[in-house]
Amino acid sequence: MKTTPLHPLHIQSKAKFTEFAGYQMPLQYSSIVEEVMAVRSSAGLFDISHMGRLWIRGKDAKQKLDFLTTNSLDKLKYGKVQYNLLVNERGGVKDDITVYMMGEEEYFLCVNSINREKVLNWLASWGLTVEDWTFHSVQIAPQGKSAEEKLRKYFEVSGLKRYNFLTVGNVIISRTGYTGEDGFEIYAPIKEGIEIFEALSKEVQTCGLGARDVLRMEAGMPLYGHELSEDISPLMASLDRFISREKDFLGKDEMFSKEPQRKLFGLGLQEKGVPREGYRIEMNGREIGVVSSGTFSPTLKKGIALCFVDREYLKEGAEVELVIREKPVRAVLRRYPFIR
Repeated sequence: MKTTPLHPLHIQSKAKFTEFAGYQMPLQYSSIVEEVMAVRSSAGLFDISHMGRLWIRGKDAKQKLDFLTTNSLDKLKYGKVQYNLLVNERGGVKDDITVYMMGEEEYFLCVNSINREKVLNWLASWGLTVEDWTFHSVQIAPQGKSAEEKLRKYFEVSGLKRYNFLTVGNVIISRTGYTGEDGFEIYAPIKEGIEIFEALSKEVQTCGLGARDVLRMEAGMPLYGHELSEDISPLMASLDRFISREKDFLGKDEMFSKEPQRKLFGLGLQEKGVPREGYRIEMNGREIGVVSSGTFSPTLKKGIALCFVDREYLKEGAEVELVIREKPVRAVLRRYPFIR
């Protein structure tokens, strides 16, 4: 099982570990609830070096990458970051990624750990020149209202806007995240990355994947393998705003050839219980949907879920029942994000 370059620091901090995408990763340091609330109230620090980091270079880099993704790369310029979706011939999602325009012929991609090799091979099969920087770098994420204040001691980030980035030597700092809060993601060569993490961890609560998963659900953000897959299109995942209808892209005709029967929506419990993946959602005894991700929200102090629901029932405030171990629990359908 792989570990990140920051693994010895996690051991020193007495982290509890879990297996994720072939890595041994910190699940939590204190408690998941405490770490979630630290991010929501002040700041938290995550090691996300298990993510994939790829460089794409060449004269045809933009043209080919634009054809393989749903969002338009014409919107990008140097210093901008874009959320995008790599798609297959059927309009399903190979991976959801962030794209950094480093120059006219140079792009940097952050991809999901579980899909790194698949994406690498896929891009290469289309003739793109790809360099895998994953094992020569670290990726850390200070997230929360106080993240800027803490990071400003080391980098001038106060003027950096959301979904923009700057470079300091070989370090890339972007104002992005996966928590629904203000925050940053830092990509650095291993030595510099360890130094940055060590410095920030003295002032900021270190957080594990447990808190990260709860935070992303509260923020209504998809996780590959749950809300996205090779068989789930961006339309099903309610990510229409990241699809450019003006350009041609792989799988476009197939994607728009049929209206999704189910779309992603939110759900909040009205009584005690914790939604989990695969739980049925019913109305008047009839199944109308299924949970794709669920948790107890420490912020809202109730169970919440992302779920795929039949199109005709996508109504804010619709009363439904979530079946937990064959027992119906009162819930309502609602839009997400769950926190603002």
